[in-house]
Amino acid sequence: MIPVELFDFTATQYVLIWSALSLLVLLLCLRPPASLKLVANEQGELRISRRALHRLIETCCEQLRGVATARATVGRRGGKFTVTLRLTVRPNAKLDAIQGYLTQELAEVFRENLGVGEIGRVKVKVVGITRDPAAF
Repeated sequence: MIPVELFDFTATQYVLIWSALSLLVLLLCLRPPASLKLVANEQGELRISRRALHRLIETCCEQLRGVATARATVGRRGGKFTVTLRLTVRPNAKLDAIQGYLTQELAEVFRENLGVGEIGRVKVKVVGITRDPAAF
């Protein structure tokens, strides 16, 4: 038999427990899906995992000579994909040229590789500067 004192909570404790449980359920429901639907028509649908999409964009960014590493985050706002890039650049990088090139290149990747007509904003954040490998 379970002692009655084990479940003897005050009203405040019950409210806190139920609030924590409902917050947990809410967070699980609002979690972004693991894959994104790119195209859906009567023949079927095309989906891509978030991880694969991030790696595709990061690889595109890292092909530039001025970019050392890249981290991409993709979301959807108003039916358009928004891309946030966190770049670590080399000291000789031309930031305005990198931003312009990446905006055009990502629009082309989305249009030609993924079949998405247009994308939303591309935000570029420089989070660090690394040494030039030729200086070693």
